[in-house]
Amino acid sequence: MSSAPLTLSSADVYLAIKTSLAEHEYAAGQYLRETQLAERFGVSRTPVREALRRLDAEGWVEAVPNYGVRVRAWTEQDAREIFEARLLIEPYLAGRAAQRATDDDVARLRELAVTMFDIAREPPTAALTERWFALNDAFHAIISGGAGNGRLDRSLKSMKETPLVKWTFDTYNPEDRERSARQHLEIVDAFAQRNGVWAEAIVRCHIAAAQSVVLGRASRTPAGDTVAPALAGD
Repeated sequence: MSSAPLTLSSADVYLAIKTSLAEHEYAAGQYLRETQLAERFGVSRTPVREALRRLDAEGWVEAVPNYGVRVRAWTEQDAREIFEARLLIEPYLAGRAAQRATDDDVARLRELAVTMFDIAREPPTAALTERWFALNDAFHAIISGGAGNGRLDRSLKSMKETPLVKWTFDTYNPEDRERSARQHLEIVDAFAQRNGVWAEAIVRCHIAAAQSVVLGRASRTPAGDTVAPALAGD
């Protein structure tokens, strides 16, 4: 006897659309039609509508009155605002997390930082880029999650999930890559000493350096173009 087909929930549809957006399956400004998405996922329009509403609230798409929902086009000002917010939140969380870190936290952070340092010294490839981002996400998740402030941690993760801050590792020049990797190692040293002031300072420098690269590239983007979404920042 064949089993009945699985029905996707609104959460499943949300995640599927979000993944498509993160992987640039839809271009900036492209309209997402409820009927087409419902057919694609084999669901009614209701879970699609709920998913798009949630993605609108998170900034991935935008509702245009009388036209529908389209993929949001990011601007240099969007990038500037997100980095300003990260500079306020992320160093604070790092300072708190350093004081609360366990030996296991430090060991895991060091393992991740050393691996990223090794990758940074290799010529960038698509595979290494994906590996870097997985490691980088894990590294910063330990830091932000270790601060013991769930609301700020969730806010930070939301900002770093947006396609705007997804900035490609291989757009960094060799000096940028090595600088970022060395900063990760210094963050670990601060955590090893449970030095919150040091951790906060180096994380602030770390984000400011990434901001300089991103906004520098954005400022060179021709007028009228959007900031190219790519991979996640440092």
